[in-house]
Amino acid sequence: MTEMRVFVAIGWAFALAVPAAASAGPNSTGARTSTAPVRVEMTEEGAVFATASGMTLYTYSGDDGTPGKSQCLSVPRTDHPDPTAGFGRYPVPMANAHKACVQKWPPFMADANASAGGDWSFISRPEGKQWTYQGRPLYTSIKDRKAGDINGAFNIGQLRGWRLAMAPVSLPPGLKLIRRAEGLVVATKNDRPVYTPAAGRRSSCERCEELFRPLAAPAIAKVTGDWSIVDAGTGQRQYAFKGQPLFAAPDSLSGSETAASGDWHTVVYRKSAGAPADVSTRLSVIGEVYADAAGKTLYVFTCSTPVGDGVRCDDPGESAVYWSALCGEAKDCATRWRPYIAAPGSRDHGQWTVVEVADPMFIDALGITYPPGTPRVKAWAFRGRPVYTYFKDKEPGDIWGHSLRWFAFSGFYALQVPGRGLLD
Repeated sequence: MTEMRVFVAIGWAFALAVPAAASAGPNSTGARTSTAPVRVEMTEEGAVFATASGMTLYTYSGDDGTPGKSQCLSVPRTDHPDPTAGFGRYPVPMANAHKACVQKWPPFMADANASAGGDWSFISRPEGKQWTYQGRPLYTSIKDRKAGDINGAFNIGQLRGWRLAMAPVSLPPGLKLIRRAEGLVVATKNDRPVYTPAAGRRSSCERCEELFRPLAAPAIAKVTGDWSIVDAGTGQRQYAFKGQPLFAAPDSLSGSETAASGDWHTVVYRKSAGAPADVSTRLSVIGEVYADAAGKTLYVFTCSTPVGDGVRCDDPGESAVYWSALCGEAKDCATRWRPYIAAPGSRDHGQWTVVEVADPMFIDALGITYPPGTPRVKAWAFRGRPVYTYFKDKEPGDIWGHSLRWFAFSGFYALQVPGRGLLD
């Protein structure tokens, strides 16, 4: 198999091994190469495959059980296909406003003359040929507006199913990337961050020096790019990233204990853009959460239809019943959930953007959200979703609105800081 090296410049150049071109196996009569029109984008979640124009690609868990066939349909479902599931046969509220899956998740279609090979192939659907990667059909998301957006894979609360089409990244064996507040951090396979000592400082953590162990590199190991192999001081080969030697922390040491010493730092592969100045963080009973400037917790509303078709219902023009079921009539909802208004002159910052939000969100509980004529306000959004404060939260760190949901279909969730949750 040949490899295509894709270099993505975000702060620095990353060398990513992307098997977008593959030759035929040894038993084939001739070489056959894939011409998948993809590129790699480095995002806050890691390297992802994207279309030639940079739009992020996704896979759908609903396709996992039907190899060779997409479950993202071009016809809207009006009720749950399995009458024995859950509480029975779920109807779609305001079915006339319900969109088909492909309207929310356009399939990544192949040209008629495209050729498959290696990890890249096709499945057939009514519209033509759809690209797949390692057998999984690929889609884009209407929530993404520009290259590098990953708004379609915001899995929170009960909502699951849509996943980023992750691209392979060249890392030493046994290492992976995990997302934390500081960015993409190098970690071991069991999600333990890897550390490097601060230059010229003696650790104030009494146990650290004896417990931290060099991340050993086998004798046959080879590395490229920002990775290197250095002498650990005892003749042992040790991995290093950008010249900084890497150490594994023992399970007996918590991340807060190592951070408190000030002498051991996580190894950041890609630094996060962070949050805008108007957004703060507060400690809550579920860990650290994002908050407004006054310390009130910020929430997002997420929604999935009850019919199990993978269609989200938190876009403008959706049925207002998903909101109304949680907070009552329009006036009540507008009082209880307030969009976090962006200060004049605010600009997009990383995954935080300024968007126009209907206020109130709806007028008629049996109508749609963002109805024509409703006043708009400019508010902060995270990954394309407006953020709100909740009227019952009085003190910084209060999360009275967290996990307030309608069955498993829709709800409000506190926006947690990556890597700083209660169980992180």
